Amino acid sequence: MRSGELISGAAQLAKAFDKLRLRWEATQLEWHDSVSQDFEATYLAPLEQQVTATVSRMKTLSGVVNTAQHECDH
Repeated sequence: MRSGELISGAAQLAKAFDKLRLRWEATQLEWHDSVSQDFEATYLAPLEQQVTATVSRMKTLSGVVNTAQHECDH
């Protein structure tokens, strides 16, 4: 695996979640009752935390892979 693949994957994941967030905001214009609030609290809020943590870890791992590749080349 190359570090660039991790960065690309992290960017794709972040972009996909941004798209989900925008669609959710549009949905809330029509669906704004207690069930929608429960849905957001139960599913979307935890997912946002997981995506943020995953993207951060992928970026960190990319640096580790890049360092390992550099050390193996020398």
